[in-house]
Amino acid sequence: MLKKSPSGSLCPYYYMGGELHPLKYGSFFKDKNRLFKIMEEEEAFILNAPGENNRRIWIDLYETTIDNEVIEKLAAHILRIQNKIFKVCFVGCGFFTKQKIRKAMAYIKLDLADQVRFFSDPETAKMWLVGKY
Repeated sequence: MLKKSPSGSLCPYYYMGGELHPLKYGSFFKDKNRLFKIMEEEEAFILNAPGENNRRIWIDLYETTIDNEVIEKLAAHILRIQNKIFKVCFVGCGFFTKQKIRKAMAYIKLDLADQVRFFSDPETAKMWLVGKY
């Protein structure tokens, strides 16, 4: 039976010979309470998964309002799961949001600086995660 993560993604999600862990944080619009709840559930799911310390995480932010509070929670969320991450990419955020996320991650001294990318095209993001880009 296929396993789904709390945000509803197949986990692992197989793509071009590699495995991804999609985090569907998109389509929450302004509903921060629902977004933060699903982030907490995904975090517990990732942290409680045995032995997987090389996740390639794809974060969908399309159609979610990204304000400073969301950015702070997102950066703290990534910080708490960083030991389980090999690469992480964000899709669906504009130029200024990208800059704010980068700044927040630098502020909290996230160790993943070289393994974080931002993409506007989901397929390119997935290809980068599996090493085909």
